[in-house]
Amino acid sequence: MKRADQKIAKAAELLKTIANSTRLKILLALAQTDALNVSYLQQQLQIEQSVLSHALIQMKDRDILARQRRGKEIYYSLADPAALKMILWAMNRVEG
Repeated sequence: MKRADQKIAKAAELLKTIANSTRLKILLALAQTDALNVSYLQQQLQIEQSVLSHALIQMKDRDILARQRRGKEIYYSLADPAALKMILWAMNRVEG
């Protein structure tokens, strides 16, 4: 596989990761602050803990999110603000 093809495949995987309403909700919530803990995200977004954990891990593994432990709590933040620009672009393209 050519290098360009590899980059395209990786980009497609990255886009697939965020192309999910639950993950988009998480990203938009994190975009409004420096970092949020899992408990706060679960309460604010009304997402089941297992679904939330799975989504957070997927996005962290693809370097979309950064994770930091503070005592017993784990906080997540956007790893790259450029991701937010893409999400906001998509949101602005939708009518309603």
